[in-house]
Amino acid sequence: MKLHLSAVVFLLVCSVFGIVSNNQSQEGKDLIEKAAEKMSIFALPYFEMKGNVRIDNQGKPLDGTYLLLWNGPDQWREEINFPGYTEIQLGSKGIVFLKRNVDFMPLRINQLRTALGYGTAGNSVSMMSLTPRSDETIKRVKDRKANGTKVKCAEIADQDKHTREVCVDASTGTLVREGAFLDKDMMPVGPKLFPRFLSYVQGGKPLAEVQVTELKTTEQFPSAAYPEEERRSHVEGTVAVYTWIGVDGKPRDFRIVSGVTPGLNAASIDGVQQWRYDPATCNGTPVEVETVLTVNYSLR
Repeated sequence: MKLHLSAVVFLLVCSVFGIVSNNQSQEGKDLIEKAAEKMSIFALPYFEMKGNVRIDNQGKPLDGTYLLLWNGPDQWREEINFPGYTEIQLGSKGIVFLKRNVDFMPLRINQLRTALGYGTAGNSVSMMSLTPRSDETIKRVKDRKANGTKVKCAEIADQDKHTREVCVDASTGTLVREGAFLDKDMMPVGPKLFPRFLSYVQGGKPLAEVQVTELKTTEQFPSAAYPEEERRSHVEGTVAVYTWIGVDGKPRDFRIVSGVTPGLNAASIDGVQQWRYDPATCNGTPVEVETVLTVNYSLR
């Protein structure tokens, strides 16, 4: 009788523990999914983001600008500009057109992308990657503080019993990155929230920072796409466009000086005429300049 009673008690304890564990798992899953959804600005049909960016350049700060125009995953444009470095990316139906003034990605630019928290070029640590993978299990949920803020954290373990934590700000319901990251001052864009300030830090020293100056929903912006005929025929190459950059930063008077196909040439002019630049200056006065812009087309 005693053995039977002990077995019943043991089964009841196990049953209650299982219910608590399942509740914790579901609570953690709901917590993270809601936070990720709240910050998923890429679920918006259109938005525009502008910002000032800063990187550490051999111990000295170097300031630049950032621009992202989003028409959805099949049409977006991103620009990063620093003195001595420029980068433009165009996204079109799963293909990324990339133009840099150097033939590699500098370390600080990679860290800047990491600070941004999303991977338009597939090389950033995405905030959305914080959500549990299919091989992971949420073990428990607990309250604590992170960077002086009250957060609710889900402990996640994989099949090899490696654990990590994903935390959510209790006041904003948004994801909190720790370690090498410092994000703060959530700002609204439509129904979403996104940090106004993001940074990547090593040894207590900020190596890359983003100060978002404008983040707003907007109308669909025009952008040239990879021509369908050239895409089907796997045509690649670089188109060079001669142009003048006006005092308003807008290119004009286009001429193809090195082309590939009529379709890619026309798409290049369509795209380049949407580009905007900080005007060149002479003794502090904006002036027109002539230049040759290149557009790279690659299906890799």
